[in-house]
Amino acid sequence: MSLTITDKGGNDDFPKLEKGTYTGTLYSIVDLGTKEYTFGNDEPKKQHKVSLAFEITGAVDPDSNQTTMEDGRPFAVSKKYTLSLHEKAALRQDIESWRGKSLNDDELAGFDLVGLLGHTAKIEVDHTNPMPDGKGGGNPKIKALREPSGGTDKVATKNEQRAFDLEVYCDEFKGNSSPDTKAMCDVFDALPAWQQKEIEESFEYLAANDGSHEPRTVSASVATDNLETISEVGSEGLKDDSIPF
Repeated sequence: MSLTITDKGGNDDFPKLEKGTYTGTLYSIVDLGTKEYTFGNDEPKKQHKVSLAFEITGAVDPDSNQTTMEDGRPFAVSKKYTLSLHEKAALRQDIESWRGKSLNDDELAGFDLVGLLGHTAKIEVDHTNPMPDGKGGGNPKIKALREPSGGTDKVATKNEQRAFDLEVYCDEFKGNSSPDTKAMCDVFDALPAWQQKEIEESFEYLAANDGSHEPRTVSASVATDNLETISEVGSEGLKDDSIPF
């Protein structure tokens, strides 16, 4: 069961993380793969998406905000990004704000997102807007990531830390089964349903399964309001090395 309660479409029966500023720790990085997205009346555009999820550990402003659900589990909040380090890309901007420094040339040539797992952040949380029909909205979303006071630490989390590598997962369906692909299947099985659905609609997954299903074109407004915006962002795929903050 996903700890990210914001994939329930604004249902008031579910407890929600309130707007405010929090401390949190990255515990999940999921490569969602490539799909076509539409932006207004423009032609569909292929984009590769990745989701980063943070476990909430404390309330900063206001410090009275609740950080755990009724059963004691920590709230979580996530954001879906286009997998890009272009200077205007949200992923790059959030990483640089989170680390408190710009990416250098070597990092821009290939940045290991997996090394971010377990690192603390200051997280500004807002709520999503309703859809044009007035439905939905009100779900927590990451508005900004910032460097915590005193700098970033690497810590343990209550949620198991995980990184889903779509390339490794797809190898399982290409006749390249291995202990690594089997382990990645276990990671997939533990993902929330909305992430599994996005992965199974990706071009990468469909190609690995002989393209037996047509990919779905997603409206950009729907894609960004979903909850929540791994590999190495570069040419070599996911890596396991730690990233210096």
